[in-house]
Amino acid sequence: MMKTLIVDDEIFVRKGLISVLPWQKFGFKIVGEASGGEKALEFLANNRVDIVFMDLTMPGMSGFELMKATRDAYPDLKVVVLTCHQDFNYIQDAMRLGAIDYIVKTQLEKETLDDVLERISARIRHDSKERGGFVSAPTFMNEQGKRYSDEVVASINNAIQYLNDHLFDGINQEEVAKAVNMSRGYFSVCFKDITGTQFSDYLRGLKLSNAEALLRKTAKPIYVIADQLGFQDEKYFSKLFREHNGITPSEYRERNR
Repeated sequence: MMKTLIVDDEIFVRKGLISVLPWQKFGFKIVGEASGGEKALEFLANNRVDIVFMDLTMPGMSGFELMKATRDAYPDLKVVVLTCHQDFNYIQDAMRLGAIDYIVKTQLEKETLDDVLERISARIRHDSKERGGFVSAPTFMNEQGKRYSDEVVASINNAIQYLNDHLFDGINQEEVAKAVNMSRGYFSVCFKDITGTQFSDYLRGLKLSNAEALLRKTAKPIYVIADQLGFQDEKYFSKLFREHNGITPSEYRERNR
């Protein structure tokens, strides 16, 4: 059984996950829960844990900070991030830090609970196989029951990494699909099924997330940021930014000085 720790600042979320998900059915054993990053580190220092399910956006020490703190101290620790729809743009950052999967809390329904844990368990078995252990061939199943091999899942994860590495290079779907050795059409279908969003929407969200960081951390003119991220012009960029954030880039910069 994989010793499992749940980390979320909302007590009802923690209790709900612990009581509702069929943990033992897929080889997980809940050994503890923590209300934040600091409490989680205390628990890890005194208990053996194989996998942590952690919220990304907690007050105090965030999930990102907790992942950074545990990455070197506990190199074999697996991490699954808990997020909401509005946090989706941050998922790629969590994957880059080493998360093996994610759960969108607002999409958890009874008929998908088995699929969620089956997918995560399969990924762990796959990692064990890569290290030389014997496991049966794992698969990924999306919410509609469509299965994908871990080779395909790995290709989509590699595509997300490629997006992060080449975001400022004017990339498009055809280029990314080619980089992971998939046809454009098949890549489009797999990307949507595995990530839960269309490639174009994901790429736009990633660009807007990076635009927010540039607006906060640099003094670059808005038209320069728009150009660097591949938007056709400043006006179009500002329109999309306002639709995404509810305020213009200028207003966002002013509020986050």
